[in-house]
Amino acid sequence: MLTDLKNISQQWAKEISPVRHGLNESELFSLEALADLIRENPDCVSEAATMNNSQEDASSWRDAGIANAPSEELINAIKNGSIWANLGRIGERDSRYQAIVDQVMDQIEDAVPGLETFNRHIGILISSPNARVFYHADVPGQALMHISGEKRIWLYPGHEPYLSQRDFEKVVTNSTAEEISYDPSFENVATLYDLKPGDGLFWPLNWPHRVVNGNTVNISATIEYSTKATRRHFNVNYANGMLSHAFGFKPRSQAIEGADFWAKAIMSYALRQTGLGPRLVEAMAKPKTPGHRDVSENPT
Repeated sequence: MLTDLKNISQQWAKEISPVRHGLNESELFSLEALADLIRENPDCVSEAATMNNSQEDASSWRDAGIANAPSEELINAIKNGSIWANLGRIGERDSRYQAIVDQVMDQIEDAVPGLETFNRHIGILISSPNARVFYHADVPGQALMHISGEKRIWLYPGHEPYLSQRDFEKVVTNSTAEEISYDPSFENVATLYDLKPGDGLFWPLNWPHRVVNGNTVNISATIEYSTKATRRHFNVNYANGMLSHAFGFKPRSQAIEGADFWAKAIMSYALRQTGLGPRLVEAMAKPKTPGHRDVSENPT
C-alpha cells in the first residue's frame, strides 16, 4: 500500500513525511464507486461547502445546501461548480474502506518504533476544479492521500504565530470552526507540495495548512488517527480553552505530563462526559461557519 517509508521514523511527529500509495489504482475511489457509496449511505456527506475560489477569503466559505442531494446531482455540482464535499468516517459504513486505513496505519506503526495508533478513520474529499480549503488546523493526527486530479497544499509550523494558541483552543473546544488567523507573511515559512495521484503526506500534529485544486475534479482520502500523545495534547488544549474562554483564567502551560497536566486531563474528561463543557461552549460561542463538522466527533 505505502512505499518510500525509509526516513519516516526520523521524521515522524517532527517533519512532513511524504509517502507514495496505491489508492489511485483502486476502483473504490472512482467517481462511479463514490456515487454508489453516497447513494447507499445518504448521510455520509458530512459537509458540502462552496467558496470564493479566486482568493484566500475564508469568510466566503459557506454551506452549499446540497449535502443531502442525490449522489448524481452532488457529483454533477462538483464537476461544474465550486464545491468541496467531505464524506466522513466512511470506514464505519463500509468495511472495505476501514481495511484500507487500518492497512496504512499498520504500515506506519511498523515503520515507526514504539508508535501505537487508535481511533483510525478515513474520509473522502471530492472537490471541484480550482476549489480551495482555507487556512485551518485539524485536531487529530492527519494524513492526506491524493487520488485523482492535481492539488497544491501549503503547510505551516504548528506554533505561534502560525498557530495561535487562543485560536486553536477555540477550535478544540468547538467554540469556532477549523479556521484560524492567517497572515500573508506566513508564506515566508510555508512548505509547498504539488500533489499528483499516488502522492501522500503525513504531517506533525495540528500543523496549519491550506489547499488549492488544479483545473480538474479532485479526489483525496483523509486519514485521522490518535496516539497517547495526541490525546494528551487534546486534553490540555480543551482544558486551557475552557479555563480561558469560559472561566476567565489565562493558562499558559501546554505541558502533557506532570501534576498540572493530570489536573487538566481530569477537568477535560469531566466537562465532556457530563456535558457541561458543550453547554458552556454553546452559551459563549459565536455561530460556527455553516456546514463545518463538529471536531468533537473524533476527540483525541
